[in-house]
Order: sequence, then structure tokens, then C-alpha cells
Amino acid sequence: MRLVAFNGSPRGKRSNTDKILQPFLEGARSTGLCVETETIYLKDYKINHCLGCFTCWTKTPGVCIQKDDLGLLVDKVIDADIMVFATPLYIFTVSGLMKNFMDRLMMGLAKPYIIKRDEYYTHPSRYNGSFSKRIVLISNCGFPGRYNFTGLIETFRILCQVSGANLLATILCPMGELLGISQLLSLFGWYFDAVREAGKEIIERDAIAPDTEAILKRDLMKEEEYVTLANAYFENITRGQ
Repeated sequence: MRLVAFNGSPRGKRSNTDKILQPFLEGARSTGLCVETETIYLKDYKINHCLGCFTCWTKTPGVCIQKDDLGLLVDKVIDADIMVFATPLYIFTVSGLMKNFMDRLMMGLAKPYIIKRDEYYTHPSRYNGSFSKRIVLISNCGFPGRYNFTGLIETFRILCQVSGANLLATILCPMGELLGISQLLSLFGWYFDAVREAGKEIIERDAIAPDTEAILKRDLMKEEEYVTLANAYFENITRGQ
């Protein structure tokens, strides 16, 4: 089994996103059933935004006219059994890096014709179900409140509905900026343990167990305490300017 994770944070390995992603992958590998995991840091690849020219549908089927690094990643997507989309929350959806990747990827993997799948209109796959994958979504944001992820969840829900993919799980972490404070990391061992368990369960049962899910949905800190801490931090920063 091959699991490929795409980290869409501009901070890459230093990101709060990666602090959640890597324990998840550790859990997946611990089962012995996951043959290979790979993390792709999108910030390390040149992926231009889609030009909307439709050349990949008309003149060079499946191949973008732009000569950048997207082509290096397409085969990884096609060969993956499970894809993990890991992104910080930017304006209630994916980061710009992740959006460019998804726009370009989905165009090339699809044929231009319109078909109907259940009650949804979509495009047929170019490579025999190349995007009919099992998908996990991982995200974090700086705000308290899980409602901030509503738009992001809806994006992936519809994406999976129209593509035939299966959204196995979402791991969503409000107050994710706490994960970037090294002095506090020891307080969140229970959370990282649950993320590892989630990675294990996804491989073993294609789902996160209800008990693990309940732990992952616990707040890292009381919301009022977090807001006070965050505001004090930025107050100190602005005073120093």
C-alpha cells in the first residue's frame, strides 16, 4: 500500500501542518501494512497557477502547456492508494500552494466531456479512475472554533462526490498556532498520540475509530485562554516595532 501526502504549507517542514501530518504517517507505517509513505512539500516545487487555456484538454491531452514541476507529481498521484491533503486554513479553504496544485492536477486527470455521476455533473477520468482514491484531509488554523473549517470540508466533500474518491477522514485542529510554540508541545502529547492512532486506524480499517475521533476533536486549550494568549503575543510584537 502506498500513501502519498501533500503538504501545502509555505512553511514546509517547519509548519504546524507538518506537526500533525508526520505523527499521522508514523501511525500508518506502524501497522506494517503501509508499504511506503512519502511527503511532498509543495513549496519545494514550481507549480504555476492554471492559465485556463484548456490546452491539456485539446492540443496535448493530459499534459499541461506549462513547463514546471507539476509533471513530476502526476505519477505519484496515479500510483497512490491513499492521498493525504495537508494544508493550513487560508481564508476558510486550502492554501494558495495547495489550490494551484489541485487546479492543475484535476484538469490534467480529467477528460473535457461532461457526464453525470449520481446527481452530480462531472468529467470522466483520463487514466482509469486516476482520482478515485481514498483521501484524508488534515488542516489547522489560528482561530478557535471548528466552524472555521466548514468551507474546507465542503470543498473536499464535493470533490470526492464528483470524482468518485472516498473521503476517509478529516483531522482538523483549531488553535493550531499552539503547535508552533516549542515550550508548550509537551502539553499536547495526548493529541499527537491520537493523531498516530488515527494514522494506524486509517490503514487498518479505512476509518478513524469513534474514541480516537472524540480525542482529536478536543480543544488544545480553553478558547478564552487561547485568545488572551494570542492577543498578548501580537501586542508584544507590535510594541517592539
